Amino acid sequence: MVEERKGNRLVGERSPYLLQHAYNPVDWYPWGEEAFAAARELDRPIFLSIGYSSCHWCHVMERESFEDLEVARLMNETFVNIKVDREERPDVDSLYMKVCQMMTGGGGWPLTIIMTPDRVPFWTGTYLPRFSKQGMTGMLELVPAVNKVWLEERDDIKGVTVKVLEMLDSFERDPDEGDVSTLPLLALERLKEDYEPKYGGFDGERKFPSPHKLIFLMRYWREHHDQVALDMVVKTLDNMIKGGIRDHVGGGFHRYSTDPRWHLPHFEKMLYDQALILMALTEAYAITAKQEYRQAAEELIVYVEKRLTSLEGGFFSSEDADAAGEEGSTYLWTYDELSSLLSAEDMVIFKELYGIWDSGNYRDEGTHMRSGKNVLHLTSFVAEHATKKGMDPVALMAWDVDLRETLRSKRDQRPDPALDDKILTDWNGLMIVALCKAHRYLGSERALRMAKQALTFLEERMVVDGELYHNSRTGHVGAPSFLDDHASLAWAHLEMYYLTHEAKQLERVLGLTEQMINLFADKEEGGLFMSREDPLLLVRIKDLYDGAAPSGNSIAYFILVQLAALFNDARIVSVVEGSERHFLKELRVVTSSYAMFINGVLMKETSKTLEIFGPGNLHIEGYHPHLMTIMAEHLEKGAVRQRPSYRLCLKGTCLPETEDLTEIERMLK
Repeated sequence: MVEERKGNRLVGERSPYLLQHAYNPVDWYPWGEEAFAAARELDRPIFLSIGYSSCHWCHVMERESFEDLEVARLMNETFVNIKVDREERPDVDSLYMKVCQMMTGGGGWPLTIIMTPDRVPFWTGTYLPRFSKQGMTGMLELVPAVNKVWLEERDDIKGVTVKVLEMLDSFERDPDEGDVSTLPLLALERLKEDYEPKYGGFDGERKFPSPHKLIFLMRYWREHHDQVALDMVVKTLDNMIKGGIRDHVGGGFHRYSTDPRWHLPHFEKMLYDQALILMALTEAYAITAKQEYRQAAEELIVYVEKRLTSLEGGFFSSEDADAAGEEGSTYLWTYDELSSLLSAEDMVIFKELYGIWDSGNYRDEGTHMRSGKNVLHLTSFVAEHATKKGMDPVALMAWDVDLRETLRSKRDQRPDPALDDKILTDWNGLMIVALCKAHRYLGSERALRMAKQALTFLEERMVVDGELYHNSRTGHVGAPSFLDDHASLAWAHLEMYYLTHEAKQLERVLGLTEQMINLFADKEEGGLFMSREDPLLLVRIKDLYDGAAPSGNSIAYFILVQLAALFNDARIVSVVEGSERHFLKELRVVTSSYAMFINGVLMKETSKTLEIFGPGNLHIEGYHPHLMTIMAEHLEKGAVRQRPSYRLCLKGTCLPETEDLTEIERMLK
């Protein structure tokens, strides 16, 4: 008879990640005062493990360590053990990730923190196997060693914690006065230095999409005509679209590539990646009119609608890298599988076009061994391949679409990767922004419908009694909002306003902005805190780094400079100037790491306002990322005309009002 497994304290949680660990033999607590009180009462250190549901190495560590009875026994006897979903509590994750990076020089997930009952770390790491191997400490060695030091050498631990608290004090920045207008050129120079010219991107052995860097480069090109900036974007997007980081069968993009060529992906698919890549693709299409960008963008939208959209219209967080316990099994193909699905003639073309090897082209990330399977990646764009082979490009592109649909139908019969179906306000806001851009630049009605449905969901389900919440699942909201939630939702409403010019959208932007300033602005030192006041946090972080997704401070600044230009509100201007002073030293040192913030600087320095009087045309053709269009009556009462007319304003100076829209378009060009 199989013994029924006993649940731990996570069984009542709603996070898919926490529920994955609810039946571990480890006695997990969720983050909260109950866990800290237990640590104080038992005089034990805390083992804090932070991850997320679609994290492959989090699953590996669970299987190897947290499911192991001997490891669990040692952990339960030595620690009070806490599990945190980094997507539910980004404030906790951000704080302890910074500590890990300062103590070890690196970081990642799963994030492992060993700390005192007062929540001060004295040991940090990431993935830990059961046994020590390949230079990594194993849990069976680490836990007894920590216990010995805790019991016998407490003064040594105290010495480490004192240094950690000093490091936390160093998180405070020294404000500086200066001109931010020089930052875009500095960012461009740094990105040129970081750029990898062979395959594009800004990393070495591993390639992350970093779409906000591409967006900055396109916007810099638009204002300063730097062709190198645009060339970097095109090379990067071309290789991403052709590479294995793109899901050529199901649409959308994987999280990153484990090789420099964008060929071998880390297979999880995150909502924020889909949003940011869609923004980059649509803006790139607006500039280049490359059909490959349009196709990848449209397939991404279909993927999000089919796989990441709830019945109510909100967007789920991610899909796992693993299915049926195997990384990438959903997406990989053996040569024999493909041969059984395609005719011999089709297989010849497909094999060359998608780089298929009889022995498999995919290497396992952990072992670096060939798996015998293939990840699809284009050796050249389909139209280019047709031209090289003397084939009809239009016919081959149609063939390619039909053939990939055949593969999708077959793939649908495989086990699905696990879905993290929690809904996050900030990531949903980013997706809405991207969909608005898809409507603007691609004319996608599907995108506009999805954006409106998601915006309605957020306002109806994520706002309770006037209070915005960060996350929800199965109809229940979780943590109160963070800075990123207010900033991203305000951005979503602002982009929707630019499409529809509905007064309610602009009113909501202003309301969210006021709440954001009240909750998060540091009125003395400048900048905005990531989280609200919380007695369980050692410090309140002001995060600026634009990593896989832009920081809340960067998005907030991007929104605030637009509102300052439109309304010249003294309070908004004060927050903008405070953020500039607070972050300026940091921005000067590693400018390219803050691409979204620099997008805000570009917006501030080059923005133009088009006031629309009367029933005018709401859509301006072309790529004008720094053009803010607003109904004149939303700026000043009585600014209504019977006939449509327009007024273009630059740097506080307005040109004469005109009824000729083509004249406006000429001036914008």
